[in-house]
Amino acid sequence: MHNGQRSLWEILGTEPTGDERALKRAYAKRLKVTRPEDDPAAFQELREAYEYALRHAHLFAGELPEAHVAGTKAEAADAPEAPPMEAAELWGVIDEAAQETQAPPAELWGVIAQEPAPPQEQWGVVAIDPAQEAANLWQGCLALVRHADADDVLARMLQDDAMLNLDVREEFELCALRYCASAGYDLALRRALFEQLGWDHDFSYLARSHADLVRGAVQRYRADRSFAHFSDNRDSYPGLDCIMSQQPPSAYARQLFDRKFTLQLRELLHAIRWQHAEMLACKLDTDLFEQWEEAVHAKRYFKQTALASGGLGFVLHFMLAGVLDAAGFKLGDTAAYASLLGFQAFAFGLLAMHALRWPAPLFTRLDALQETLQERLPVLWKRPGLRQLGWIAPYLVLALLLFLPERGETMRLVTAAGLCASALLAYAMNRQLLHGMLLLLVLGLSLFGAMFMSGRGQPALAVGEAMPLIFCLAALALRSATGLYGDCRFPEALLPRLRAAWLIGCAGLLSLLYLQLLPAAFVGAALLLWSCAGMLFSPSDFKWRSMWPLVLAPSIASVVLANLAPAMGARPIMHRSVEVALAVLYFTLRYMYQTYRLSSAKPGLS
Repeated sequence: MHNGQRSLWEILGTEPTGDERALKRAYAKRLKVTRPEDDPAAFQELREAYEYALRHAHLFAGELPEAHVAGTKAEAADAPEAPPMEAAELWGVIDEAAQETQAPPAELWGVIAQEPAPPQEQWGVVAIDPAQEAANLWQGCLALVRHADADDVLARMLQDDAMLNLDVREEFELCALRYCASAGYDLALRRALFEQLGWDHDFSYLARSHADLVRGAVQRYRADRSFAHFSDNRDSYPGLDCIMSQQPPSAYARQLFDRKFTLQLRELLHAIRWQHAEMLACKLDTDLFEQWEEAVHAKRYFKQTALASGGLGFVLHFMLAGVLDAAGFKLGDTAAYASLLGFQAFAFGLLAMHALRWPAPLFTRLDALQETLQERLPVLWKRPGLRQLGWIAPYLVLALLLFLPERGETMRLVTAAGLCASALLAYAMNRQLLHGMLLLLVLGLSLFGAMFMSGRGQPALAVGEAMPLIFCLAALALRSATGLYGDCRFPEALLPRLRAAWLIGCAGLLSLLYLQLLPAAFVGAALLLWSCAGMLFSPSDFKWRSMWPLVLAPSIASVVLANLAPAMGARPIMHRSVEVALAVLYFTLRYMYQTYRLSSAKPGLS
């Protein structure tokens, strides 16, 4: 606005021109930001300005060159042959003051006269069927896309003169929307349509009248994006090939027998179901997908469970043999084979029942008992590590009984049976950690340690005592390596002081054992107890590069016990106590060295 005047060209958003094609392009460009449903008044003003400019395009075409030659508006006003209001005539300025005094018609001033609109043929607009014209353009676009780049073809199509007609353009976009909402579309053309028509940013003007088509097009667009994402990152999603293969789960029975693969596949199915539902609806077979979901969620018995069944059967057999050996009985060949096969079948059935949770009433009752225990002892569930310590107390009590100088047959039997029960309890509380090959490795090391520790005569340990003793020690070491102290939610600030106190206590007990200031059995029992406590403070790093100094532990233990009484120095339990203490001592010092070496430059280090 300026002194009551408004420029016709400002409404159209273009330079003064008499070119009808330029006027149509300017009108089509302004329609993108001025829509009748958003601002009816502005749209009416734009429409009237456009119609007026078309009606007088021949006048502007003849007058504009003279105005350009004249130069500025002031020079044109000084010319004697020019009428007083020539500038308004040439530039289409609406001058309300001039209207009252000037005689020439309002059309020559650029004023949008409020008069009956003449037929379309007199405006320079050809009366056509927008739907038919848009359909022809769309079919031509589809034909060209088969032999040329979709982006170039669509860009040329949108620059066509027919697209200057708003109705034709809207019908063209409607044809494109129907194409994108159907199943047989070209990905390159669909991507070009979303980018050049702006659909990836705003669908609102189409959604008002074609909500169903917009919903279908958006759904297929998102389905393609999800499918492309999964295809490009196929290595990051185990099991994706199984789902994309369009084959039933029975074709992948061997893969489903692996627990890790099945759990990963279960997470992938859940993600597709709830986060990429469009891909499931448009790209995958829904019935086959539901078969995969049923097969994955019903699968509970895996090859890891089978390995655990075999290991548990061997453990139970050797424990029975050890307990009977401690009681003075020997198993014959037939009885040994029967015991081994029987325990294998028992372990298989037990773990299969646990995996399949059958019978259901029994496990329902167990779940109810667990919920009741959780309500009465909430501290055990707030601190998961405390539940892992439940088996350690009875294990340590039974292990300390092994240091008694004289044990009767009854005490040997009770100790062996109790250690076996402690080993089973330790496995039950750590079955998430001890599974598969790791369980077999621990069992193999325990059996080797038991055979090495076993001997003849009263001082020696039987297999039924040695194997569960070593198994529980290995379970405690593995569990401590994962951060048992942190799982118990104990104060982290106390860890440096606890490690320092443990180091001092370990050195003191080794000195007492070496100097024989106290009974060797008492010091050995305290040293074993102190070593188990030290496992909680320093995580063990079970790697070949860090474990090689432990090979020297038996030799060092022999040096420590060299000047003790022969009866005490020869007892395997004394050697194991010193070896465990030296191993924990090594891991503690190594952990402290690595921790403080990284922070040696920090101020205030004590």
